[in-house]
Amino acid sequence: MTTTATATAPAPWRDPRFRIFAAGNFANNLGEAAYKVALPLYVYHLTGSLTAMSLMAALAPAMLLLSPWLGAACDRWGPRAFVVPGLLVQLTGAVALNLYALSAEAGQVSTAVLFPFAALVQLGGEMYRTGWITGVPAMFPENAARSRAVLSSLFVTSNIAGPVLVAAGLGLVGYLGLLWFNAVTFLAPIAVWLLGVHPPPVARDAKSPAGPGSRPHLGRDIADGWRIIKAERRVLYVQLTALPLHFVSGIGVLSFMVWYLRDESGMSAGAVSTAQAVANVGALAGSVYIAARAQVQPRTILALSAAVMTAALFAMAVSPGVLFVACMVAFFTMRSAMTSVSAMIIVKYLPPTVTGRAEGLFNLISGAPLLVAPLVIPLVQNGFGSTAVLLFLAAVACLSLLCLARFWPHWNTGDPDHAHHSDDPTTPTAGSTDQTAQGAQHAHD
Repeated sequence: MTTTATATAPAPWRDPRFRIFAAGNFANNLGEAAYKVALPLYVYHLTGSLTAMSLMAALAPAMLLLSPWLGAACDRWGPRAFVVPGLLVQLTGAVALNLYALSAEAGQVSTAVLFPFAALVQLGGEMYRTGWITGVPAMFPENAARSRAVLSSLFVTSNIAGPVLVAAGLGLVGYLGLLWFNAVTFLAPIAVWLLGVHPPPVARDAKSPAGPGSRPHLGRDIADGWRIIKAERRVLYVQLTALPLHFVSGIGVLSFMVWYLRDESGMSAGAVSTAQAVANVGALAGSVYIAARAQVQPRTILALSAAVMTAALFAMAVSPGVLFVACMVAFFTMRSAMTSVSAMIIVKYLPPTVTGRAEGLFNLISGAPLLVAPLVIPLVQNGFGSTAVLLFLAAVACLSLLCLARFWPHWNTGDPDHAHHSDDPTTPTAGSTDQTAQGAQHAHD
């Protein structure tokens, strides 16, 4: 007879260590949220070019291509090796970028020089994110999944506050002031670390995911991690179904929307930042909904996300001004719900020893479309116009509906204990951890 665990994890906010960690993480995310809005607008201010904006935006997804190796290294040597070093790399890149922009403000600022500094900021950010995400299960073992979901909601909250800061700060401190604000916020997680809130060290005999005494080989670690992930179909199907939605909702699409509102609709930079903040209110609602619910059905969330995001893109193609922003709200609400489910189930259903590789592999899978989008969108826009871009993105989003239709009848394949229950990923079934841990030996198609 199959049994289902019903224990509810304690609220993360009851843990003072979580509150300290969340505060430092939020401060860092707040600076990056302002940076994500300010830097493309600064590049537009310098060049007026969608292509330049898109190439700068492509840096973030380009770093995701390194994620499997960073994740494998975290699983092997522990997240401590990436948290503070990643922050220091970010700080170095940000200070270098800001000093160059400050020294060249009176003359000509070259985006070719800004580009490598911005790449350094993104590299450090990917190291830091890999470290703290991998460290969550060890730092907060009693409520790892809920902690991850709450931190995801705080990330969305920072994305709301970031554009508001840009809208208010442009007239006060300008673009450079906002970029310096981002640099200062890298110090907040370092302060949290110095207060003693950080991942514990990895035991010497546990540093190799392949087992004690094994020879280090990150490629083999990644392959072993993939076999474990394939065996947990609830995680795999969610990630594959979400893949087209990542293409249509990444930084390249956000840059296009910023350019569209600035160039096609003639909005001011402040108005564009305000529009992003309004859209992010919807994103916060979607994220908080997932974090607050005791039971979440991933198929339902993904189906709603694919349908609403596709409809919103079609509507944006024919909706001017305020209606365009309303469609953005619906679009980013469902996008946030989709990404929150994707993040939560990795922590919930995969063993901690594979968390880094799982995050890294899925970052690589999703990073490919995120990287391609900023490169393809300008080509479509230059060749066929802005409306064609939105129609193209809507057609890509429809692929998620096809994935749902393909995977729906087999959603519980490989999880017999769960096959006779709901597809709720937040209610673990008896033996699911053991099945996942043995996935490398029992993976099947």
